[in-house]
This record gives sequence, structure tokens and C-alpha cells, in this order.
Amino acid sequence: MSNAGIRSLRLSVGVCVAVLLAGPAAAQNTDQQFTGSWIHYLNVSGTPSGPLLPALVTIQSDGTMIISSGLMFGSPSMPAAPVRYSPLHFVWEKAGPKTIAGTGLFFVFDPDGKMHSYQRNRIVIKLGDDRDTYTGMIFLDELHCPNGVFSCPYPQDPSATWTPNPNMPAEGYLVTGKRLKVVPYPGS
Repeated sequence: MSNAGIRSLRLSVGVCVAVLLAGPAAAQNTDQQFTGSWIHYLNVSGTPSGPLLPALVTIQSDGTMIISSGLMFGSPSMPAAPVRYSPLHFVWEKAGPKTIAGTGLFFVFDPDGKMHSYQRNRIVIKLGDDRDTYTGMIFLDELHCPNGVFSCPYPQDPSATWTPNPNMPAEGYLVTGKRLKVVPYPGS
């Protein structure tokens, strides 16, 4: 084989290896428009003017997101939320033009700090035309651990009994988000 043929073969092999290595990442990286940090609000009443529960969301390009809820450490002002939560861990994928869908899990603890359930959140959000806002719906359900942390069913077992949040509207809760932006350092 000539030198030109060997170079051509090396180039072809190199391109194939690069495509194979990038393939899984490229498949996950379906919508870069969402990556970044967001100030997220869940409308807990189901009415347009209802109270908004804040959260901080970071969406990564690898198809994961992490959320810190405003209720992580409980809420004495909300008798319906005497619990504490772990951070929320999500996976997401593209669901349509400027739309992603995700599923997340987190631990729910009673006021004494004992884990009593998993909560699963399923979300679909659509990016606004300004690319700095989103709107969507979230559906919440819970998987109870009948006798504490060591009795929790496996959350991805198809036979696990998930119970929808009893206060949630049948279609889920409305969510909105605004992209977190840099605020200039004083004097700069």
C-alpha cells in the first residue's frame, strides 16, 4: 500500500474512532440550550397566582441535572411539608423542539431525620423563545419504605408501588424557570 493510501486509511480509522467515542455523548447531548443553572418555581396551588416553591436547578450536557429544593430542610411555615429532602438527582433527554423530559429521584425524611420514602418527579419543560425561561409540568409520586431506610423497595423495580402526591392536580403541577445570570462584581 502506498504512503498516501496508508495516510488515507489512518485518517478514516481516526474519524471512525472519534465518531464511536463521541457517539454516546452526542446521543445524550441532544439539547445544549438547556444547560446551565436556573431559578426554578413549582406552583404548589395549581392556580396562576398561587404560591411558588423555589428550587435551584443545574442542567448538565451529559443528560443529568441536580436540584436543590426550597424545602430540603423542611418548612415550619408549611404544615403540609414537615419533611426534609435530599438533593434531587435527574436524568433528562430531548422530547421535541426546545423540549426536554426528565425523571428524578430523591430521599424524603421525616422531621426526626429518618428516611421514609423516595419521591420521583417526572417533568417536561419547554424553553421560551428568549432561551432564558422555561415552562412545563411536573408529576410527583412517592415510594414508601414501610420500616425505614433498610426496607425501601428498589425504585426502578417495575412492580414498585408508586403513589401520586395526593395534593397534586391530576395533570401535575405547573413549573417555570429563569436562567441564572452573572451579576457584575461591585466596582468592575
